[in-house]
Formats: sequence, structure tokens, C-alpha cells
Amino acid sequence: MYGAYPIGDGITIFRKLFSGDNPRKICFINVNTNSINAAGEFADPWGMPYKINFLSTNNFVIASAGKDKIFGNKDDIIFNSASNDFVRP
Repeated sequence: MYGAYPIGDGITIFRKLFSGDNPRKICFINVNTNSINAAGEFADPWGMPYKINFLSTNNFVIASAGKDKIFGNKDDIIFNSASNDFVRP
């Protein structure tokens, strides 16, 4: 796990980074319990799970479907670590 981003679906990544489900039992980021949906996923304010994609060893993208809860349209909220900025689809 160390030296590389975790792989897997959103809930697997969430558990490794936010819940301490990793070899050293470290919580890398503290998450408010209001940010966890009924399925146990790290969720946006509308209850939809974030999409987390690790593109390389120093680049990741976190996306929210936005208020309409549909990924891939203009209300998505996307953070790109390479630019350290929010971008639109």
C-alpha cells in the first residue's frame, strides 16, 4: 500500500485511506460520519459515492455527480490533483 495508491473500487479505496484498513491501520484522512452513505461509501452532499481515480503515482481525480446525481454532465464537481484545481467535464 505504501509507495503506491490503493487499487479497487470506491469502497475499497475508502476503507484503505479513510478507515485504516491497511497494513499499518493508519487513517490517512478523517471523514465526517455525515459523509458516509448507507452503503458505507464516502459520499458527496447528495449521498452519491465519489469516484476516485488514481491516474499515476502523483495524480488523482475525485469526482462528484453533483446535485442531479448523474455523472458526466455539467453539474459534476471534479478535483484534479495535477492542477490542484476543480474542473468541469
